Amino acid sequence: MSFLNKEIERATFGIIVGNRDVFPDHLATEGRTAITDVLKELNYDYVILNKEDTRDGVVETYNDAKKCAELFKKNRDKIKEI
Repeated sequence: MSFLNKEIERATFGIIVGNRDVFPDHLATEGRTAITDVLKELNYDYVILNKEDTRDGVVETYNDAKKCAELFKKNRDKIKEI
């Protein structure tokens, strides 16, 4: 079978946007938007916390990290290891 005939699977990224309380929140929020905009433009799928799941969809606390881990666990069949 030729590799040219092989169906190409679209990659899905698991994205964690992190922040600490010593950094301005707007930097994480702007970075989150920039990352998702680029992935949309390049036609990639991604799994990321919703803005309602944590403050602006950013992982800052241990509880935020647990929410992100649960989201990735639910979507493990979509997210591929590279």
